[in-house]
Amino acid sequence: MRIITDKSSISNSTYNIATIGYFDGIHLGHKKILKDLVSQANNKGGKSILITFWPHPRNILNPNTSVELLLSNTDKHQYIEKLGVDVLYIIEFTKDLSKMSAHSFIENFLIKKLKINKLIIGYNHSFGHKREGNFIFLKKNKEKYDFEIQEVKKKEIDKKLNISSSSIREEIRNGNIKNANKMLGYNYYIIGEVIKGDGIGSEINYPTANINPNDDSKLIPSNGVFVSKVDIDGEKLEGMINIGVRPTVNGKERRIELHIFNFNSLIYGKTLKIKLITKIRDEIRFSSIEKLKEQLKKDEIQSIKILRNEKI
Repeated sequence: MRIITDKSSISNSTYNIATIGYFDGIHLGHKKILKDLVSQANNKGGKSILITFWPHPRNILNPNTSVELLLSNTDKHQYIEKLGVDVLYIIEFTKDLSKMSAHSFIENFLIKKLKINKLIIGYNHSFGHKREGNFIFLKKNKEKYDFEIQEVKKKEIDKKLNISSSSIREEIRNGNIKNANKMLGYNYYIIGEVIKGDGIGSEINYPTANINPNDDSKLIPSNGVFVSKVDIDGEKLEGMINIGVRPTVNGKERRIELHIFNFNSLIYGKTLKIKLITKIRDEIRFSSIEKLKEQLKKDEIQSIKILRNEKI
């Protein structure tokens, strides 16, 4: 896959077919669009082009807020490449670009720079100033543009779920990991380095690895205890993870602490990929360390039961 920026143009191949969007998470809806894109490009002997933006538009339009992302750029690009996309075309998102009309966007990028023969867009996607560039706009103006248009409809993706990156973020923020995973089509994960903690877990026979996420913009779920799967140097393990401030030991800062079942190796400095399966409870303050230990044992038993019954 070639990754190029908006300073570049693409030479006309036999057939250039494109789609547009930020594509955070590469969820089931994104996969449907990209599979269609790649399949049609291959059938025509042409190029499949994904037009995306950086930074996230909302970070520019609302600079006082920061969008928490489902995937790092590196991971997103890897997913896109695995799906067989030929060209990832990255447009720098600026305030000036946000004021560009849909017509100007089409003329400047789709026609002049990318010379597309066809555009595929999702049923809920829009582009251009005031989000005017949706499928209705394209259909209404199809005589002006020398390319075909295709809309991927909601029922083609999932008849029941309302899948979007925003709805997935909301589910994760609320701790509804199972619902988020259904919409993503894979288990939501956190990648991070193991750093030194205060050793309280080891003192109560539940040693934990403190995780420092490798991407500051990564969306971290709401506080609670989650069933998890872990990849360490290619080894696949299981465990449970606590996200929160650890009120029972008067913790102050928010931490991500992973307990791996039947594991006691030192892994400081290693990078782990932690897949979240489901949330089993909220983080709560216990009246004593002993009560916390009792609950952790129950959490472990429940986690193992869930992992044994998990549908693959």
